Amino acid sequence: MHGLGSSTSFYEAPLSSSRLRQHFRLIRYDFDGHGLSPVSSLDAADEAGMLSIEDLAEDLNAVIDWAGCSKVAGVVGHSMSGLVASTFAARYPEKVDKLVLLGAMRALTPEVQSNMLKRAHTVMEHGVSAVVQQVVASALSDRSKQDSPLSGALVRTLVLGTKPEGYAAACRALAGASDPDYGAIKAETLVIAGEHDYLSNAATSDHLCAHIPRADKVQMDGVGHWHAVEDPVRLREILEGFFL
Repeated sequence: MHGLGSSTSFYEAPLSSSRLRQHFRLIRYDFDGHGLSPVSSLDAADEAGMLSIEDLAEDLNAVIDWAGCSKVAGVVGHSMSGLVASTFAARYPEKVDKLVLLGAMRALTPEVQSNMLKRAHTVMEHGVSAVVQQVVASALSDRSKQDSPLSGALVRTLVLGTKPEGYAAACRALAGASDPDYGAIKAETLVIAGEHDYLSNAATSDHLCAHIPRADKVQMDGVGHWHAVEDPVRLREILEGFFL
């Protein structure tokens, strides 16, 4: 699962030539209001009618049911979808063997909650073009900006391709999120942290590892928040090492 302002294209590079394809059925989907998926909320401008992280976890459950699976080998969630994935794994511990939290989020501090709500308002008033430069500037490491100019171009393209209503709904869902019962997660868990991740920092990664019973952490050096864009080869190696 991709993160806020992204789509299934986020995983294209690390998965395109991955050995995982030889062992597993890989399923990617655009979550609500992102990529090719419609905005299902009643009114993205109405805070009372917004989606929640729990709703997105139930969407994941529905995708797994659609695939005809009673249990999956693993769930991978990036950014806010890391919180969706951990919420799902806490609700349905019997349905997932392994869990990957990639630059994962947890419940936000009041200050970050306020920033997310302000971003939702800005996007609804002025479109995603009003925030895209800020996202690109802060999402990538300095090394990625200098050595991989296509990284910024792809992040910009992904964000600009997101429906304003879907982006705002996701911001509000994240702002209103609470932590799941991490202790209920039975899945073997890998927390993947970017060395220069501004959003999912060391404190967040350490908190997840401390509260999820079977969790380990690995760091991707020189990477910011968009791991699959900034260093797809290294991410592919990590995922293959964990699942194979």
